[in-house]
Amino acid sequence: MAQAVACLGLAPISCGLTHSNARGGAANAGSSGVDADGHFSLAPTGPGAYMTDFDLTESPLSEAGKWKHEGLDWSPVATSGGLAYGTERGHENFDDSYAYLAGSFPANQSATAVIHLESGIGAAYQEVEILLRWTDSAHAALGYECNLAFNGQYAEIIKWPGPLGKKKSDFKFISSGNAIAGGVHDGDVFQADVVGNVITSRLNGKVIATGSDSSIPSGGAPGIGFYAEGAPASSRFSFTRFSASGL
Repeated sequence: MAQAVACLGLAPISCGLTHSNARGGAANAGSSGVDADGHFSLAPTGPGAYMTDFDLTESPLSEAGKWKHEGLDWSPVATSGGLAYGTERGHENFDDSYAYLAGSFPANQSATAVIHLESGIGAAYQEVEILLRWTDSAHAALGYECNLAFNGQYAEIIKWPGPLGKKKSDFKFISSGNAIAGGVHDGDVFQADVVGNVITSRLNGKVIATGSDSSIPSGGAPGIGFYAEGAPASSRFSFTRFSASGL
């Protein structure tokens, strides 16, 4: 490829430095789109690289077909005002909002998002999620969810079961608990990757959860998700930017 960013199955408008959120930055920015200081700077450089600032108003999120959501039993992701957020009604079921990239990715994947957080969240639980090795169909969604609670109460890594989960025991908790010392703040950088059978999530460059699982060895693509319980999801806890690539 002539550009530094390899784009597999994705239109050039969101690859390399052509998209409106591509910024100059430290020369050592890696494939996650975050430099050595944890700042969101250069575009990702790995296979399937994609970067966006959610500058369209859409429900469901599509960006001209760059994102997918085919599961009928889960809620879609919406975007407006430069934010990507969930649409789940919060009725204590596991119909999380999600979307994942339509491009081709190797088994080793990384994704990074910048958090938007406001006060006034009414849900008992509200999460942002980075998804890895994600696939879906009408009644199945499979992959790894790396979540983060709005109040820093937990950061977990969970394997989805495929069919809609009806109870927590339907999901495999690869890493649970992991309270965030100091909490979560607007502008924090949330990142997750899977390399071989090891899944790791980080906040501002610091590891917050890690674990291993070999049941989804390859396939799928990075994505984003949102969960709310006790009140509908809202844009108060959402993402402003997203970057992903293969490793």
